[in-house]
Amino acid sequence: MKLGTHPLLRQESPRSPAAGIDAAAAWRSSLPALHLGTQFAAIVTVMVLWSHMDRQIYLLAWWLGLATSQALMLGLALPLPRKELARRHDDVPLRSYFASAGPIVGGAAWGALALIGPYDASPQSQAILCVVLCSVTLAGAGISRGLGNYAAFVAAVLLPLFILLVSSPPLAAPGAPYWLLAFTAFALIAHGLRAGHASVPQPGLGAFETSPPHQQAMLDNARAAIVLSRGNRVEVCNRRFAEMMRTDEASIAGARLIDGFEKHADWHHHARAAEKAIRRGNTYHGSTRLRRRDGSIFWAEITGQAIDPESQPPQVVWVAFDVTERMMDGTCEELLASQLRTLIARCADWYWQTDPQHRLMHISHGSESPDANTLKANLGRKWWQFHRAGGAPWPEHTEVRTAFESRAGFRDVLIELPNGNQSPQWLKLSGTPRFNEHGAFLGHHGTAIDVTEQVRSTERIRHLAYHDALTGLPNRRLLTDRLTLAIARAHRYDERVGLLFVDLDDFRRVNDLGGHAAGDQALLEIADRLRTCVRACDTVARLGSDEFVVLLAELDDAGTANQVAAKILATLHEPLATHSPCHPVSTSIGVATFPEDATSAEDLIKIADTRMFRAKRRGGQRIEGPDSPLPGAAPRLETHPI
Repeated sequence: MKLGTHPLLRQESPRSPAAGIDAAAAWRSSLPALHLGTQFAAIVTVMVLWSHMDRQIYLLAWWLGLATSQALMLGLALPLPRKELARRHDDVPLRSYFASAGPIVGGAAWGALALIGPYDASPQSQAILCVVLCSVTLAGAGISRGLGNYAAFVAAVLLPLFILLVSSPPLAAPGAPYWLLAFTAFALIAHGLRAGHASVPQPGLGAFETSPPHQQAMLDNARAAIVLSRGNRVEVCNRRFAEMMRTDEASIAGARLIDGFEKHADWHHHARAAEKAIRRGNTYHGSTRLRRRDGSIFWAEITGQAIDPESQPPQVVWVAFDVTERMMDGTCEELLASQLRTLIARCADWYWQTDPQHRLMHISHGSESPDANTLKANLGRKWWQFHRAGGAPWPEHTEVRTAFESRAGFRDVLIELPNGNQSPQWLKLSGTPRFNEHGAFLGHHGTAIDVTEQVRSTERIRHLAYHDALTGLPNRRLLTDRLTLAIARAHRYDERVGLLFVDLDDFRRVNDLGGHAAGDQALLEIADRLRTCVRACDTVARLGSDEFVVLLAELDDAGTANQVAAKILATLHEPLATHSPCHPVSTSIGVATFPEDATSAEDLIKIADTRMFRAKRRGGQRIEGPDSPLPGAAPRLETHPI
């Protein structure tokens, strides 16, 4: 079915509102009489052919089918009462298609007459059949409302007869098929001339043109573009619509609405939707792209309201606004947002959003990441509330909280993300605040970069800078820092600090007998033994190949350092697991204390080193302290305040 059969899509709509309403009402009122005339013609046809037919039952069946189809089409074509119209929720376009199918159904019903036997009954019945169908064709030209509908009606009526004339031409008129084609062309031309004469617009009858001058001035000075249309024809418009279309009002009157749309498909889409809304008594709203007379395209927001929904086609007042700038702004924003989403989806960073209370509400990643569940498990919490195991916050949480609560942008803020029993994950946040069109704060959004490997690499480098690579003990730099802090504390709280310089006397023999691998293993064992001899607050450091230093902090008495030295001397003298039990390692230890021997870290190390060399010169396996040297065979002191 052609789209032009919709009331809003019809091309042949009169320009005069009064004439259109009267014509539509007259056509609707004539429908019952038209169908009664059709039934009368059918009954006369049955009576004329009755005596020429062998099986009159076929004529009765044909007449019943024609009556039924005509009654059905009459019910679909007549308008519904207003109460039923207000309650309708069916598919209006589908009903319009059914109503427009009337010419085809009616024509097919008449065309079926040629198929039930009159053509083969006798030459007289052939002539009667041709006269009846041609008369019906001419009668349809006077009542059909469109050329397309009439062409469909003619095809349905005459096609079966034409097929019979071609397959079995009458003996008295072998050229009957050609005469039938000529008759068909004549009927179509006659209908076209009649329809063109009836559709000539009558100027000066528009509703706007007959309005009072002050109302016309109001319409012309309105900011909205206003159009009065009937079907697909513009009856009249105000000055704003002519300016919007960049033409004059006179050239718009009588023009087709479909020509003002960028695409004809857009017009058909909006016409169907408007038809449905108008039939239900609603106002239609929509946005579309229109084409000006100069070919330029712009966006318009249109609203349609029917003046008389029952008129055929209905008369509609359209109001339009040029919203090109707004639509372009929205399109640009949508394009930028789409590009941003594409960029975020392809990058390796996290994208996050917080609400006005700084709670994490959204987190996304370009690819599936095993860390996604870790972050999503913290949705609803604040970035600075990601505590380590045990509930303790990390030291930098104050900096992160300040960055968010200031409602300003920030960059490269380091976040430690707990990861259960595994090593924590480190993220570097960069964000900016979000505000709505009224300036209200909506929260922050930004990116998070996974810098876990960089942080771990930095920690490894830092550890290597302050620790011995083999044993993992602090080196000279870290020892000096801790010794300086211990001396400062001891000075403040009137405490003592002890420093033990430990040297392995005959360690070269281990390397000579077992090789450097055995020597490294022996150093690891010695480091472990030294750790067992001191407290957790003390420090064991390695300064050279076989030189170790023990820092004893927070001592109450300077003599405690000698006691720890004796314990270390005895512990290290026991045979090593990596060396021959027959050759234990001997040790020389130099002891220095703060503040008795020195008041600075550098001087304290020098004194302990000097006393260690003095113990080595005296044979080793001995302790050299601030008092008289303790021999290696001195009794071992078992107690030590740890």
